[in-house]
Amino acid sequence: MKSTFTIVASLLLVIAVAVPAMAEPITINYVTFVPRMHGIAKVLKTDLDTIAEKSGGRLKFVYRGGPESMKVFAQAMGVKTGAVDMCCTSPDFYGKMVKGMEVLTGSALPVVKHRESGLYEYLNSLFNPIGIQFLMVVPKEQGNMFHFFSKKPIRKVADFKGLSLAGTGVFDEIGPALGMTPVAMQMAEQYSAMEKGIIDVCRGGMDSVMAFKFFEVAKYIIKPGFGSAPASLFLNKKIWDSLGKDLQDYLVDSLYAMAPASQAKHDAIIQGATKAALKNGMEIIEVEDKDEYLKIINDAIYRNGSKDAPEIAKKIWDMSH
Repeated sequence: MKSTFTIVASLLLVIAVAVPAMAEPITINYVTFVPRMHGIAKVLKTDLDTIAEKSGGRLKFVYRGGPESMKVFAQAMGVKTGAVDMCCTSPDFYGKMVKGMEVLTGSALPVVKHRESGLYEYLNSLFNPIGIQFLMVVPKEQGNMFHFFSKKPIRKVADFKGLSLAGTGVFDEIGPALGMTPVAMQMAEQYSAMEKGIIDVCRGGMDSVMAFKFFEVAKYIIKPGFGSAPASLFLNKKIWDSLGKDLQDYLVDSLYAMAPASQAKHDAIIQGATKAALKNGMEIIEVEDKDEYLKIINDAIYRNGSKDAPEIAKKIWDMSH
């Protein structure tokens, strides 16, 4: 019996040596500045799950959640310090970690062309020194992403004067340019602020209307839309370096190859959200003096992004137009 046991044990040892153990995947934990049910979080999770699936077991992405899991203003710093591996967040919530990024709100260049224009490499030259690897900007609508949602009808630029707006980041510049007073708050706080009368106007993409139920507290969708979503996906530099060139190229190539399909997913979400908002009683108002309206907003976007680092902002602006 002892002899039999010894033989079996020896065979198992031989097999263990002959067949190397399956390598564990590199696990990347990430958070988003929007909640789980938001379109940005949903599309990103689907894309990352696909990338992981096609990596042959080499990569694994674990979504830790949105602001409920890590405060919005702590996410970018969390990636820098290693508290979380990766995040998707807006330059409005970077603090001043990377200056000039805010001008991407005015970008008109499709995300799929960011590497071709040199923007991808240039942004990494700004992120790498602080311990972060930039990956990509979320591929969403270019030039008509943001809208204002109001309690009162707004038909002309003059109608904005005296209203209060959900502020923070670029909207602290856009609001006063239109005559509004910005009130600092995160995206998720807008519903309550609107409900309590703290603000008259909230802002965001059409997907935010349904994700945050703005249709319950706002009546009007103000058009035309403006700007682009510069929400960025970036990774802790130490994690990036641990991937090795093969996986690095695979991850970035996959993200940009999927960008057109990702934008199509976002477009479908926007169309669905717009229909749902109208079905829930919201109305669309087209600003009559839209050329003046858009000029004021675009000037404010550039002014906001360039005040701390004018040369960097100009370079980003030139590469993204």
